[in-house]
Amino acid sequence: MNNILTVFRHEWRQKSKEKLLTLMFIISQGLMFTALISGWSQHMQTQEKQAKAQEIVEHQWNSQPDRHPHRVAHFGHFTFRPPSALSFFDIGVNNFVGNSIFIEAHRQNSANFANDQGSGTLLRFSEMSVANLMLTFWPLLLIAMAFGTIAAEKKGGTLKLLLSVDVSITQLLTGKGLCYLVISLLFILPVFIATLALLLFADVTYASDTLIRVGLLAVIYIMYSVFWIACILLVSSLTNLPRYALGILISLWFVLVIISPRLLADIAAEQFPQLSRNAFDREIKEQVSQIGNSHNPDDPHFNEFKAKTLQRYGVKTVEELPVNYRALVIQEGERISSEIYSKLYKASILQQEKQFLFVSNFYWINPYLLFRDLSMAVSGSNIKHFYDYELQSEQHRFNRITKLNQIHAEHIDYHQDRGSKAHHDMWSKFQAFHYQAPNLVVSVKPFTSFWPIPLVIIGIVIFTARSRPIKRRLYAWS
Repeated sequence: MNNILTVFRHEWRQKSKEKLLTLMFIISQGLMFTALISGWSQHMQTQEKQAKAQEIVEHQWNSQPDRHPHRVAHFGHFTFRPPSALSFFDIGVNNFVGNSIFIEAHRQNSANFANDQGSGTLLRFSEMSVANLMLTFWPLLLIAMAFGTIAAEKKGGTLKLLLSVDVSITQLLTGKGLCYLVISLLFILPVFIATLALLLFADVTYASDTLIRVGLLAVIYIMYSVFWIACILLVSSLTNLPRYALGILISLWFVLVIISPRLLADIAAEQFPQLSRNAFDREIKEQVSQIGNSHNPDDPHFNEFKAKTLQRYGVKTVEELPVNYRALVIQEGERISSEIYSKLYKASILQQEKQFLFVSNFYWINPYLLFRDLSMAVSGSNIKHFYDYELQSEQHRFNRITKLNQIHAEHIDYHQDRGSKAHHDMWSKFQAFHYQAPNLVVSVKPFTSFWPIPLVIIGIVIFTARSRPIKRRLYAWS
């Protein structure tokens, strides 16, 4: 243990003397806090804008005069997807998907108004986040600090001196690894403390599991750092010149962080394609037309629907019905289109899940993918949360239109349909949309079987670095 602490203190002193690395560390901390404050500012602006927009659309809805319910259905409404409590930490897919949906009768619209402000600027600063910096930039800084940690000892001849004073290879690697772990903690923990401070002392509301999510994110990024530290020590142990170690580590970083994520995503999208929005809408229309057309007086489905309706009410003509038959037909059409939409949308989600499973097969080879996806899931900013919002929005749309059709059926006379209006007091009885975000258990459920992967991979790398073949090579080079 004394030898480990001695190696740790020696490595710490060496890194403290390197002013360039110290400067890089300070600059990186500045970038981290700049990203955090920028993300927090954008997060608060989005919340404020959505609150104002929600107030406006609710006022517009409730301020409608006496009007026919079907006109109200086409007047429409909006649902909003509030940013998750930790989206300022990990933006995820938020800059590429919409955050509001216009809901109306007969049509399921997609989300729009993606919050990609400033995307045309030189640096695309709006996409910078704390998570992105820690996933991509921090490994590079670790490589810059530690690529020669063993190779330089061999080149300078100090490895032989260390081994001659009863410092074992295991103690050497452990002491150096502990030094870089402490440096990683100094890099990671301040921004998490700042994140907690923003959540606790700012005037914001957040879910009961938000603080647990912050702690889990901290664990995720500490493990991510341990993975890179183990890789750097292993590569540095296998090479006898620092420049070789640097070249190998930079290449490894480029493959794991830059090339493979995009390549695997493209392959997954090609193997399990999803319908484009235009093709999706066209498919809905085609399937609806195959079931029934409410505007066709001879349509088999609606002729059967008419017969069942008359039988249910015990009358012979639609004029004798105690409710407005036109509203029943509209609601039947709404039910058909909503069911088809839900079926196709769930099929699209299934394709996305197949893409996820395809990429997840490579978690064992590229842990970056696992840490990236876990970070987005815990932060509530991955595509699964967006799909959940669209499904909830569609259910809200269907319930709202159904209620309007019920008003049409019960309060609008069939014989005076076009000229009749419902009283404006009815519009205030509609509930506003409130998105219910999944809890932490639901967010991380897709990763249940992948939790051991980081520990296993880190364990394999550490075991390899401490294995007899590596020790023999080190002793031979010393």
